[in-house]
Amino acid sequence: MQSNNPALNRMLATTAQQHQMAPEYGHYGQQAAPPQVRPMTLDDVVVRTVGLLVLTGLSGAFSWWLADVNPGLTSVLMMVGMVAGVGVAIASWFMMITNPYVIGAYAIGQGLLLGVISKLMEASYAGIVLQAILGTFGVFVGMALLYKARVVRNSPKFTKFMIGAGFGIMALLLVNIVGRMFNVDLGLFNNGDGNVTLLQWGIAIFFVGWAALSFILDFDMVEQGVRYGAPQKMAWAAAFGMTAGLIFLYWSILRLLSYLRQ
Repeated sequence: MQSNNPALNRMLATTAQQHQMAPEYGHYGQQAAPPQVRPMTLDDVVVRTVGLLVLTGLSGAFSWWLADVNPGLTSVLMMVGMVAGVGVAIASWFMMITNPYVIGAYAIGQGLLLGVISKLMEASYAGIVLQAILGTFGVFVGMALLYKARVVRNSPKFTKFMIGAGFGIMALLLVNIVGRMFNVDLGLFNNGDGNVTLLQWGIAIFFVGWAALSFILDFDMVEQGVRYGAPQKMAWAAAFGMTAGLIFLYWSILRLLSYLRQ
């Protein structure tokens, strides 16, 4: 059984190999049954995704509150959260992450960043955080409906495009971070200091579009994972993809809304 999602194919191949490697006969001539692996369900993915979003929200609320109480500690937590988030995000491009502790650390780290940045943005543009939250979940629901109605579907070409564009986005963000470390402004993103350039508008719109389309890969992974009987731990990988997609979409919409408000 083959899927359009290469990560799912690797997981299914690994599971099949584990079953094939099971001994045909046990001790004393007793036949040994292959190890039973509980398949993932849609409920598994939903429960894990909701749990990760709750972790993100709670850590975000904590850092929002801490920004007024202890700004110095907030800066440290933001740095820890950024390192953890970037590290896990980069690793996810090269390997399937199913460890709940690693995924939970990613959600908490991103929440610490979300809380502080959102507070700063709210201070500059009143109401922007609520608008970004509503926009994020609105886009998610819209993409889910389009996928359900078979208006948009995954394909090998679509997967290659999304993966290639994703590597490009990651490289762009890393270059910008390195530039900031050396006080070099590459002009890729506007921080409220001057007019928004066409390049900055283009990047912001592309980020939102890519984030929205990335859910097609996640929906395809869940649908085919359930159909093909992927192991339960696959639900963590799917939940991580959903959570990471929602977080990135929120960041992208928040930035785009700030451009519109300038």
